[in-house]
Amino acid sequence: MGLGVLQALIIMSNLVLSDLKTANKDTIEQIYILNQDLTPMVGSLDNSNELKGLIDMSSDSFYLEKKSEIVAFIVCFRENSIYKSQNYIHFNKKYGRFLYIDRVGIKKKHDNKGIGTYLYEHIFNISDENELPICAEVNIEPKNEISLRFHQKMGFKETSERTINSNYKVKYVEKNAR
Repeated sequence: MGLGVLQALIIMSNLVLSDLKTANKDTIEQIYILNQDLTPMVGSLDNSNELKGLIDMSSDSFYLEKKSEIVAFIVCFRENSIYKSQNYIHFNKKYGRFLYIDRVGIKKKHDNKGIGTYLYEHIFNISDENELPICAEVNIEPKNEISLRFHQKMGFKETSERTINSNYKVKYVEKNAR
């Protein structure tokens, strides 16, 4: 076993995955701060109550802790949600059943340590159990090169692009589309 694989196993063995829907107010606040630290690559929110509303509407939302420190989160939606995101609505019109990844945040000091892959593998399991395509968008204006490469590595296919406004353009990506 190579040193890189061993390091990845050690990192993953120290992670605790928890359901954001049952998180306390302090945890929601910490996730909100992380979300805001990652803008514009993750959509900005007005306050932690807005984040709590997204989590409540979501179908699947999780966070990861390492030694009691929140290191990452993911918020996903199923079809027919009341969520008003233009990107979500794009997929809701396209598919009768799907799993939409709305936002993913990983603390910068934990980048490139397998945490994103760990979160996505969990989402892939949900997708596989329910035979759902997974849909997401990646910013191309402003460009999020790291996310573009990550989604390609994880098996997502680029399907189209959309200009939201003069400062915001996205690439739609999908996995397991039938």
